[in-house]
Amino acid sequence: MKTWTDYLPQIPFSCCDLPEGGEWMTQEEAASSLGIGPIHLNALTHNTHRIDLVRTTGKELAVTRASVDAEKHWRATAPRWRKALRLLKDIVLSF
Repeated sequence: MKTWTDYLPQIPFSCCDLPEGGEWMTQEEAASSLGIGPIHLNALTHNTHRIDLVRTTGKELAVTRASVDAEKHWRATAPRWRKALRLLKDIVLSF
């Protein structure tokens, strides 16, 4: 017999356990590395899915180092019109 929890969407990162090591960082480290606040980091992880979340072996949420590096590279190399277009797209899709 199915329960009400069977109809909830599955969270894709809930089963991806990473070993302790250098391929992930805490959310606080990621926010300070990108030079943004924790609220902005949450928007990047949950709303736009640009930063990948994973679960560590301690069952805490962490951020992959590769996605933080990719976001840093995009912020450093993207022209202003691409940044403005991305901002507009994020605003429109947030409603």
